[in-house]
Amino acid sequence: GFMLALTQDRELFAWGGNTAGQLCQGHLRAVPAPARIAVAQRVEAIAAGASHALAVTATGDVLAWGSNHRGQLGHARPAYAATPVRVPVPERVQAVAAGMYFSLALGMSGQVYAWGWNNEGQLGLGDTADRHAPTPVAGLTRVRAIAAGQMHAVALGAAHLYGWGSNTGGQIGPAARRQLRPQSFLA
Repeated sequence: GFMLALTQDRELFAWGGNTAGQLCQGHLRAVPAPARIAVAQRVEAIAAGASHALAVTATGDVLAWGSNHRGQLGHARPAYAATPVRVPVPERVQAVAAGMYFSLALGMSGQVYAWGWNNEGQLGLGDTADRHAPTPVAGLTRVRAIAAGQMHAVALGAAHLYGWGSNTGGQIGPAARRQLRPQSFLA
C-alpha cells in the first residue's frame, strides 16, 4: 500500500510501497517516509487507487501516475508511469476519484468521465469492458461530487445520489448484485 497527501500549502507527498511508480519519484523503490512530489502545476485535489494516483491541477488538468495495467492512467501505454502523465479528459476538471484499478473525473460542466478496470461495471458505461481513455458516463444530471470504492462508484447530483458497479454489500442501495449503469438510489 501507499499513502498520498496534499498539504494546505498545496505540496504533494507520498510514501510506502512503490511497485508501479505510485510514489511519483521516478523510480520503483519503496519510500518509508513522506517524500515530496515535484509537479510543475499547482495541485488542487488528489485521489489514490490501489497502485495509481490522480491529481487535479489549478488549470483543471488531470495528472496520473503509477500502475496502468487496466488503463487507469487514461492511456493504453505505458504499463506504469513513475512520473505524472496528463490524462486526456476533454474538458477542465474539478474533482477526481480513484477506485481499485479505475478512475473518475468530474468535469466543470458536471459531466462524469470514467476509465480503467470495469469487471463489475464500475465505469457505469453499461458493460464490463475496460477503457483506456476517459469516457463520458451517461444518465447523470448536474453532478456536484464523485467518489469511488474498490469496485463501485457514486455521484451526487442536485436531487439524487447515483451508484453503479459492484453491489455485493448493498453499498449502492437496493440494486442487483451489480449495476452496469448509474441508478438513483436516494432521492
